[in-house]
Amino acid sequence: MLDKLREIAIRFQIDPDLTVGHAAKVTTVIKVLTEMNKSFSNFLEVEFLKNDDFKNIFLKNDKVLDTIKEDLELLIVDLKFSSFEAAVAPHFSDNQIPLFSNNVVAWEKDTFETYKDLILDGNYHETNYMRKIANRYSDDERQKIFQPLFSAFGSGKDYSLNLRDNQGKTKTKLVQPIKDKYSFYVPKPEKVKEAPNYATVQAFLKVKKKGDSFSFNKQNVKKVLLVEELEHDTYPFKPNMVQFSNLIYVLHERLQCIVEFEDDNYIIRNELLDISVWGDTREEVEIAFSFSFHALYENFALENDVKLSLEAKELKMKLLKLVKTVVHEA
Repeated sequence: MLDKLREIAIRFQIDPDLTVGHAAKVTTVIKVLTEMNKSFSNFLEVEFLKNDDFKNIFLKNDKVLDTIKEDLELLIVDLKFSSFEAAVAPHFSDNQIPLFSNNVVAWEKDTFETYKDLILDGNYHETNYMRKIANRYSDDERQKIFQPLFSAFGSGKDYSLNLRDNQGKTKTKLVQPIKDKYSFYVPKPEKVKEAPNYATVQAFLKVKKKGDSFSFNKQNVKKVLLVEELEHDTYPFKPNMVQFSNLIYVLHERLQCIVEFEDDNYIIRNELLDISVWGDTREEVEIAFSFSFHALYENFALENDVKLSLEAKELKMKLLKLVKTVVHEA
């Protein structure tokens, strides 16, 4: 079995430039093996999810991908310490995974050959090759495959990585593509601007007072006494004007309202005018309040007394006393 794996293995040689006798550093060996293994593992995942049959099984049981990766983990099947030439190949298991068809072993072998031929033997500088890769893999998929692979290649300053054939002859010196082409294979992920996470808080501050006004800039805030985050937007509602459509009701004083959150609804109540409204959001309930206030003013404050009951007249007087002026917006 080992001889068969040696025949199909990926053969590479690490050739350090700055060490005595071109001996490979342990850290270099670990890096090359780790990054190449990562590239191949990511390649398996990408190809696996491109197969509709496998993807449907994965959606039902995501553990099957781990099983495939484990089955195809790269093994060192040959090694020459003097020149650090290594041969790596996956152990193709004859044990079929029950969830898959009998074609799984054929797929595994084809996928390994594709990695060798398409990825390792690729002419990274050639336009047609780049077009082929672009048609086959998305930005994210290319990044997963080529970033660790190019990391294994190194910068070329400390060592060279050579791809060899079964007779030990160097086929290709594996070199990272130049910068502008490197960014094609390893595109930088787009920075996703996170939406600001706002919280509604209740704060008590000691601030410098100027006349009847306050300024909340940093210089005027002497001390933060208490800050509490509200679970819901139940901060006080005390309007000194109420706007409905193109009408603005300017009030003599602020309306003292109660704001509550019950049964997934916001509720605003005003005892003076006997208003009680609700809505799914704070914005909706405030709109509902404005509508109710306007309806009361239209139906009572502007109505002739002879058409009103004693109780309705009392409400009319409250409204007329409360509203300073009504402004019609253009």
